[in-house]
Amino acid sequence: MMNQDTGEQRQQRLANFSFPALASNFFSVFGEGVYRFGLNWFLVSTYGDARLLGWLTAFGFLVYLANDIYVGAVLDRFNRKHVLVLADLFGAAGLIILSIFLNPTDPQVWLLFMLTFIMNIDISYAYPAGRAILTDVIKKKALAKFNAWISAAFSAGQALGPLVGGLLLQMKWIDLRTFMLIYGGMVLMTALINMAIKAFPEEVTTEPEPFIQSLKSGFRYVYNQPVLFESVLLTVWSNACFEGFIVAMPFLIQESFHGSAGVYSTALTLAATAGILAGIVLAHFPQVNNLKTLYWDFYALGLVLVGAAFVNQLWALIAAIILNGYIRAAFVVKINTVRQQESAPAYLGRVFGVSFFATDACVPIVTVLLGYLVSQLGVTLLLWLGLGMLIGTLLIKYWCAKRRQAMDMHF
Repeated sequence: MMNQDTGEQRQQRLANFSFPALASNFFSVFGEGVYRFGLNWFLVSTYGDARLLGWLTAFGFLVYLANDIYVGAVLDRFNRKHVLVLADLFGAAGLIILSIFLNPTDPQVWLLFMLTFIMNIDISYAYPAGRAILTDVIKKKALAKFNAWISAAFSAGQALGPLVGGLLLQMKWIDLRTFMLIYGGMVLMTALINMAIKAFPEEVTTEPEPFIQSLKSGFRYVYNQPVLFESVLLTVWSNACFEGFIVAMPFLIQESFHGSAGVYSTALTLAATAGILAGIVLAHFPQVNNLKTLYWDFYALGLVLVGAAFVNQLWALIAAIILNGYIRAAFVVKINTVRQQESAPAYLGRVFGVSFFATDACVPIVTVLLGYLVSQLGVTLLLWLGLGMLIGTLLIKYWCAKRRQAMDMHF
């Protein structure tokens, strides 16, 4: 009874809304959007294909993978706000320092890999920390709605990032170093904003487990929770399709349809605007933030990608990019809401860590493969991505339903 009263008192201290948490999501993704737009365009225009982009993306996911082993246990053991701030300070310092050594006219490949290493260490801790900390900031009843607003802010940053990036590329004096400095400044601003977040962590009365034991118990917990395990499978498969599409986009626009940087920028901005719309819609209808509606989202995206392959026109690709922006934003809202609602507080960090670990173990293979295949398959790649999205999610739904039924019969 005493613990229940303490929990109720803590819920009363939490907020229904947090402006710093909302703003930090915008500034971090805005800076990343500007930088990634410039990087992707420079790499494709310099090398004529997406191979290096695919390798950098895959390497980034390997960095995620190495950190995913520990991030869950770190978040469940240490103050999540401190982890969030320190990760962003590390990323900002790395970006600014490396920009000094960059050769803008002929970017060093080793430096690009080092930059990816630093960026992805930052993101591998800051992103799950930013999601896990919300249960220490926002009341449980308001989580679904606030997750939708977070998604809208996230998508707003994604919309403005490529838009600003496209405008910057129109200026002859702009180079890759400028994009790095803008990103570094935004990450630093994010760290300062995160310091203002008012968090009330739940008190832990038990002794923390050793890291290895903590990891094992986290994996075991997710595996034994049918909804959480299903959410992990959906996350792995959908992100493989999402990231493959992102790697293919600049090549398809630039080489297959002879589009300009302005077309690429506009397409990404429209996609992010669709993401804002997804956040607003889901904020007003939080009851649909669940796995059931997420399956229908993935079916729709798969069908549109297949259709775009057969239409074989630039407008069809742009339509697929826009829908991809909406579906991906909706996916983030729904999957995070499910995890926050279905996880015990003591395991929440490890739930995010397990999901990211599983995803980052699979996605690098896809990005490297598609970095090579997109120049060979061209628009046909959209057909395979669409079929993959459709067939993969159907198989996950069927298998998880059978698994849940078997577990119910066992107990």
